[in-house]
Amino acid sequence: MEEPPSQRLLVFVPEGDRESKTIPVDLQDRWTVRVVRRCASLFGGATAYGRGVGGWKDAGTIHWDRVTVVESLIDPSTPRLRSRFRRLLRDLERMRGELRQQSIGCLLDGRWMN
Repeated sequence: MEEPPSQRLLVFVPEGDRESKTIPVDLQDRWTVRVVRRCASLFGGATAYGRGVGGWKDAGTIHWDRVTVVESLIDPSTPRLRSRFRRLLRDLERMRGELRQQSIGCLLDGRWMN
């Protein structure tokens, strides 16, 4: 039996703005677990990939950060899907504040949402 098509959700959990990049990244780890738990609860499952390096350009300057990617495959026929995404985006807004980021969002099938 063929599986229904799914949507691919990617959430990038940044290391965050910390005084010293040499101290443990406990806050990032806690947020990674929270995002995986939330995506599992809302969408049925999630996987976090090990830390990578991310860069973004702002006012001509490239900023660097370590990121963990959380991936979730979502059945588009999931009941109340828009409401579930709003709950996730509220969590990401809290993460943005705690990690002192300018912006945090996610990719859903290649579309940026924040």
